[in-house]
Order: sequence, then structure tokens, then C-alpha cells
Amino acid sequence: MSKSTVSRVINNAPNVKPETRERVMQAVQKLGYQPDILARGMITGMLPMVLVIVGDIQNHFFTQALAGIEATLEEQGFMVVVFDSGYEHEREVTSIQMAKTCRFAGIIPMTGFASDKVTQALRESDCPVVLLNCHRENRFFDQIFGDDYGAGYSATNALLQRGYQKIYHFSGNSVESFISAERERGYRQAMEEAGVPVTEDMVCQGNLRQDSGFLLAQRCLEGETGKAAICCNNFLMCLGAMSYAQQRGMVMWKDYGMAICEQPPVFYQDSEFIYAGPKLQEIGKAAAQLLLERINQPDKERTSIRFSPLDVYLP
Repeated sequence: MSKSTVSRVINNAPNVKPETRERVMQAVQKLGYQPDILARGMITGMLPMVLVIVGDIQNHFFTQALAGIEATLEEQGFMVVVFDSGYEHEREVTSIQMAKTCRFAGIIPMTGFASDKVTQALRESDCPVVLLNCHRENRFFDQIFGDDYGAGYSATNALLQRGYQKIYHFSGNSVESFISAERERGYRQAMEEAGVPVTEDMVCQGNLRQDSGFLLAQRCLEGETGKAAICCNNFLMCLGAMSYAQQRGMVMWKDYGMAICEQPPVFYQDSEFIYAGPKLQEIGKAAAQLLLERINQPDKERTSIRFSPLDVYLP
């Protein structure tokens, strides 16, 4: 068997007969062969590594989507390098420049925030790029985004169906974040269709972190005497809000209602709160597959995908 055939099998090249691929892989396993990724990078012009940029590694939104990305890319021989930017654009630019210098195979940003500096760095990176739930309006990159409008609408509508009229929305930065803006838009649409006016104090801007949810709940629920509910942009702010309510001795569905516009971690998915959001591991897998297509077909037409399946839980 020729060296070129062995190389094609190890590098997951197409057009290799199944029986040939099986024979090569059996020999690889028997010999304990480990590819030299640096040498491979010198030959192919890229390292089999993909940079994934997350905004906050403590946020399960990123970790669950990341699980789907890793599972898909590792099957194809790519290693995932995760960079936690803390939602700081300058740090994102630095990570992108590092990926360019090291000749990474691709980049998947999924911070949810738009930035001209980041967009320019991505354009100059010479790497295939797939934007995951960023939805930056441009003609340069493939992108995939979840139905965050549907999540905000469904979560809010579920609270309305339970009889709540005073529903606060704990948003993120809806000016810079497409995700936050879409969830807030879904909230407003559900309220409008129900004929419930949204006053200025009912939409509260947070920072997507747990302490933000605690402070917003304190501000909204401390003097609340009626039947109020909270529709949280994300799970971390929900945790903060529930922590405040617990300190006050408030009981969910007795003293207040709670819904989240995203899928919570698995071990919280049988909790009392309502949630609606994109299926995170599935959208991660879809983003990774889109990147693989771009790596293998660099000249194909740019793709923009709206990933519509929602995970909805109504206790």
C-alpha cells in the first residue's frame, strides 16, 4: 500500500475505499501511530485546530454549545482551543491574531456581541469562520443562529398564560448583542399581542451574570405587592433572581413567576421554572459541521442558517 494512500486515510480524505480505510486504521491502532500535527501543518498550511471564542466560560450557554462543537470536530481529527474573552473585544482580537499566526484551521466566535474591530480581525485572519449566534450583518462569513426571538416570545407567552400581567424582562445588552435584542423583541411581541403595555421600568438591562440577576430582582421585587413574574434573558441571571427571592422567603408560582429564554443545564431541566430556547448542543454540532464544509470547500457560497428547533419546558 502506498504512502499517499495511508496519508489520505489519516487525513480523512474522501474517495478512499471503505475496506482500504479499515485496513489502514487497523494498522494505525496496532502500531500506536500518533500524527505529528506540526509537520502536518507545515505540509497542509494549517494546524488541525479550531479556535472557539466564548464570552463567559461560566455561562452554560457556551459550555453546552461547545460540547456539540467538540464532539463533531474531534471526530474529524480537529482539536478545539477555547478562549474566554470576558466579552472584551480587544481580547477577542488578540485571540484571532494568535489563530492567524499559528495557522489554525478555523474560528468559531459565539460571544453574541458585534464589533467592527472583531469583524475586521476575522476578515484578516485567513481562517475559515463560522459565526455562532452572533448574527453580525455582513457578507463575509458563514453563520448559524438560534431562534432567540421565538425563545423570548414562548417564555413570555407561557407566563401570560399563567395569568401574569406584570412581567419584567431581565435583558442583556440588547444594543450590542443580537441574542439579547431578539429575546427582548420576542418578549415585547408576546406582551403586545396580549394587550399588556410594557412600561420603561419593566425592561431591565443587565450584564448576563448572576449578580446582575440578583440586583435586578431586588430592584423589581422588593416593593412589588401584586402578582409579578420575571422573564430572564439567560440562566445565570435567573439564578441570581431566584437567590434574591429565596432570601426574601418568596416561593415560585406562589409569590412570583419565572421563565428563561434559553435552555438551562441538564441538571436544572426538571426545575419549577419555565424555559424556552435553542437546543444548544445541536446548534453547536451544526456550527462545527458548517465549518468543516467551509474548510473542505473554501470557495462555496456563504451560508446563513436559522436553527429553529426550540427546547420548551412548561412545569
